[in-house]
Amino acid sequence: MPRGDKEGYARQTLENFRLFGAPHVAILTSDPGLGPYGAVDVGGYVQVLLLAMQAHGLAAIAQAAPANYSALVKHELEIPQERLMVCGVSFGYEDTEHPANSYRTSRAQLAQAVRFVDA
Repeated sequence: MPRGDKEGYARQTLENFRLFGAPHVAILTSDPGLGPYGAVDVGGYVQVLLLAMQAHGLAAIAQAAPANYSALVKHELEIPQERLMVCGVSFGYEDTEHPANSYRTSRAQLAQAVRFVDA
């Protein structure tokens, strides 16, 4: 999709709510009493979950977008409203023929993202 393609960007954004075509989604929540530490714990769990799925041949993507509609998601899935919805993880077997699955992003060099300080 070329830069500035607002219609294409809008279409791609909607794919979040189609779960990028994945047949399954895990919704990850936290107890509100845990505060920000609960979100940190969920983040660690998500990373391990993604790695485990990949190790077993599944494709998965963590998604924050569904959390913007957490009240609706919790209602539909009968998740207690007091739970904090952190994210979803959509998963299934990868469609290797789909053009979106060949897209790769670039990453910043370590020196651009991390500052090491001697103590």
